[in-house]
Amino acid sequence: MSHWARIGSIVMLLVAAAGVALAQESPAAKSARKRLQQKIAEVEWKNTGTKPIFDDLKREMDMPVSFKIDNASGVSNNTKLTYSAKNKTVEEILNGLCDKGEFGWYVLSNPKDRYDGWVIIRKHKEKERGYEGGKKP
Repeated sequence: MSHWARIGSIVMLLVAAAGVALAQESPAAKSARKRLQQKIAEVEWKNTGTKPIFDDLKREMDMPVSFKIDNASGVSNNTKLTYSAKNKTVEEILNGLCDKGEFGWYVLSNPKDRYDGWVIIRKHKEKERGYEGGKKP
């Protein structure tokens, strides 16, 4: 087999593997990811607890996602954050909040889990932004 044929085979395998990884995501998780692309006109929080922030963010969305704050990981419902944004997607707002609060977020994709399609907020050794640590496609 020639050098170029081997490279072509490897590229095709990588593309197929990426397709399989995306296909494994649950319908609820796919829907949540799509809803996270909604732009929000403006948000502003000053010394506001994490729980009220995520409750407000959910209310701002046309088709809201559910948020679960994983308190066992070290994220408190009462941690005070200050953050503002204009004309950003919910995903961009989540990334900004996580940078300020030193925590991460991911969309849970497991049809057998009660929280399938929910956005999980937690502290983790990796910087989680949309996908669970170590599971990014």
